[in-house]
Amino acid sequence: MSTLPRSTLALGIILVAVAVLISLPFPFFSRQWHIFMHILGAILFIGNIVITAVWMILAVRTGQRPVVHFSARVVNQADVLFTIPGVLLILLNGLHLAPAYGSGDILGASWVQAALGLLILSGAVWAGFLLRYQNRLVRLSASGAQLSDEFLAVFRNWGIWGGIATVLPIISLILMVFKPRLWG
Repeated sequence: MSTLPRSTLALGIILVAVAVLISLPFPFFSRQWHIFMHILGAILFIGNIVITAVWMILAVRTGQRPVVHFSARVVNQADVLFTIPGVLLILLNGLHLAPAYGSGDILGASWVQAALGLLILSGAVWAGFLLRYQNRLVRLSASGAQLSDEFLAVFRNWGIWGGIATVLPIISLILMVFKPRLWG
């Protein structure tokens, strides 16, 4: 994320702080509040990862390097402004809500265990692969008359790992909605 403007980082930090504050288990936040914040987090997170993928695909299809460069930079900014706060809203509010489904235990329900595991795995893919590819896409699209073969190879890898990182939380979302008993 070294390509982020300071203003985006500052706003990201503020949004993270707000996401944490509005997710704390204060007595004046009702269960409905935490459900709403949890759903809002899922919308921000999944919405952003789907939309930024579509946006990058459409930008690359133009073949216009400046358009692709702008889009690649904005993907990193959107992660800071939407993905990270969305994940925090999901996790913090989900951890507050989960004991009601697991007989008082946060990890008492099998679907909570699976959904949380998939979310963590998606985060590991993002941190382990996607961030590196995203930063390379920004650098590789910064100059030249056209997109290089190296850019297209990195973009292909970004798409593969991005697809994996997108499918995992969608499965997690399905588990949260249907709450199936998976084991135990």
